[in-house]
Amino acid sequence: MVPRRKGKGGPMGKRVGIVVLGDEVLGGEVRESNIAHLIPLLNGWGAEVVLCAILPDDVSTVVRHLRRYLEETDLLILTGGIGPTPDDITREAVARVAGVPLVVHPDARAALERYYGDRISESRLLMAQVPQGAELIPNPVSAAPGFHVARMAAFPGIPQLLHVMIDWVKPLVSGVRKSRVTLYSGAPESSYAGIMREAMEAFPDVRVGSYPMLEGEYRVRVVFRSDRLSRASACADLFGRMLERAGFTVVRRVEEQGETVP
Repeated sequence: MVPRRKGKGGPMGKRVGIVVLGDEVLGGEVRESNIAHLIPLLNGWGAEVVLCAILPDDVSTVVRHLRRYLEETDLLILTGGIGPTPDDITREAVARVAGVPLVVHPDARAALERYYGDRISESRLLMAQVPQGAELIPNPVSAAPGFHVARMAAFPGIPQLLHVMIDWVKPLVSGVRKSRVTLYSGAPESSYAGIMREAMEAFPDVRVGSYPMLEGEYRVRVVFRSDRLSRASACADLFGRMLERAGFTVVRRVEEQGETVP
């Protein structure tokens, strides 16, 4: 049985997890770049990315972690492990989590046969296998599809393929984009930890983050995020007033308005 997500979705949109599969990533042979590409894209669509993980090419390990991650997310995006070689174990792991067998999808088989022609082989036809009941995610480059089933969407690990296929999940995750207010200051982080805590307690619905800046004219930026700009702005105002009373100055303020993503 597929685990249900614990809790209810909020106004910030769907909670999404990103899972990268591959021994080559954990071993350092391949530099992982898909997470850095996906996070701003998903945030821009209104999703809330709540976890990122890199897992080995081991079916039992992947199954165990996917079951746990599904309890915390509305959708898991998986990259890697859907190729034609024995170490491509994503489809088997997803099928086990979904509680269904692997089957040959006729549309996937037809697409692969058209693409490869006389070069089609049994190993390449393995890429036509998907968990029973899965929707295909079209691959306009190499024809080998991704798939979506039981709140898991599987994509190739090759960045160029992922980039042209990922728009498929946009309708699944779109929601309300967060509004954001960013304050820049020359104050050292250690000087406003208590001020930041007070602001967070006064506005529990606003998420506040502090980020040191090692280059440029500012020492820190403090970011206030909410689904309503008015709340983020009010929390930033309170923080700024308390910071100035402590003897420091907010030297720059930037507001970014969220919007409903269709």
